Amino acid sequence: MYAPEWMLEKAKVVAGEIVNAEDRGAIIQAYREKMDLTQEQLSRVMRLRRETISRIEHGKVTPTLAFIHTFSGIATLVEAVKSYRSMNRAVEYLYFIRIGAELGVPQENVVSIVDTALMNYEKKRRKAIRFLER
Repeated sequence: MYAPEWMLEKAKVVAGEIVNAEDRGAIIQAYREKMDLTQEQLSRVMRLRRETISRIEHGKVTPTLAFIHTFSGIATLVEAVKSYRSMNRAVEYLYFIRIGAELGVPQENVVSIVDTALMNYEKKRRKAIRFLER
């Protein structure tokens, strides 16, 4: 196993929150926004139409267990990438591909997820630095 215990636990927590929520769509939307992903970006990595993501978030469609499993893996993977970058650690794609497999994230999507997470992390980091330099 490559994924540290905290990642496996994080994925379980995310999935549990969604499954046990009365308004699953709102929880999914909150996690998507926390990951700094647009509906379009999430739909690409989930291999769904953007409209489907919107319907799920607005409670018009109930997410399947497969969706929840993959989504929780993606949320955890994004968190892991941000965590690694915040410690100035290099992001090794092969490592994250292996972790993604353990989290149920389709292998062909991991690189895209990692790239998007890195891009969003760096964008926020630069914005924080500009703010502090004022």
